[in-house]
Amino acid sequence: MKFRLGEVAAHFAFTLGMPRRIAPLTLLCLLVFAGGAAHASAQARAPAGKELKKAEALLSKLRRLEEAADPGAFAKAAAKLYPDLYRSVSGLREGGLKTELSTAVALYESALRVRLEGGASAPDCAREMREAYARLCREAAGRAGLLRAKARLHARWAEAELLYARGERRAEVLDALSAIRAERRTDRALAEEALYILEGLAKEAGAQVAGDRLEQLDRILASLPRDRARALLGAARDAFRDRIYWQLKAAPARSLVVDANSFNAPDVLPRLGLRADDADSAARANLRAALKFIGKAKELLRGN
Repeated sequence: MKFRLGEVAAHFAFTLGMPRRIAPLTLLCLLVFAGGAAHASAQARAPAGKELKKAEALLSKLRRLEEAADPGAFAKAAAKLYPDLYRSVSGLREGGLKTELSTAVALYESALRVRLEGGASAPDCAREMREAYARLCREAAGRAGLLRAKARLHARWAEAELLYARGERRAEVLDALSAIRAERRTDRALAEEALYILEGLAKEAGAQVAGDRLEQLDRILASLPRDRARALLGAARDAFRDRIYWQLKAAPARSLVVDANSFNAPDVLPRLGLRADDADSAARANLRAALKFIGKAKELLRGN
């Protein structure tokens, strides 16, 4: 997907509205996927007792969503369950069970949003980067249906993780666990590719190139489960997006040629109460934020 400079400006203005001058730490997202230094050790411990009961309660609520056959019933069930589902999943310990449940919760919510926006159009299966999603896409009836199918898949994987933690060793459970482990290897490869793109963005200044790279990055992020690595990569992506916005705002002000007979030439920055230097400063701040998120993501991925 190619962008010319004007198209990039229009794209970001439409997508973002008014961005943050400085990309803040996305606290809500990172709190859900928090783990810090204890992430690796927590993931190594199998869930037990209270943790499993919380997971079972979450799965029961997700089943209520899945049992809602028509769009109206689905929307009604979702209205009762969100945002409490996000709060509930945030309380789980880091690990495979939380990853699957977090992803299912996010995807069901996305399905509802797309449905309300009119998501009956056919999904673009060529954009799917993982085979498991591509198979679902080929069978899906509309974009909302695809998101629900993905959510259903992760809910089934969460159930397999839960059964295994409960001591279940039937062949179908072990087969599901084997498939999940293979998917986790795919997660790692995709996250490394996202990290590579982000590190490249940090070295490039051109808005057109950055627009292309962000489009590639969005495809990867859409394929990743909702874990802490994705939260960090997504936060870095958002910071770069805001950086580009402010770079585009600063460029016209610096290159603007004003007619000697008129000092009323239009410029967006004065309407925002900003100077070109302010936009440059906001762009640099977002770059610093992006680099911090990249560093944290790299530490997490390389530490696993």
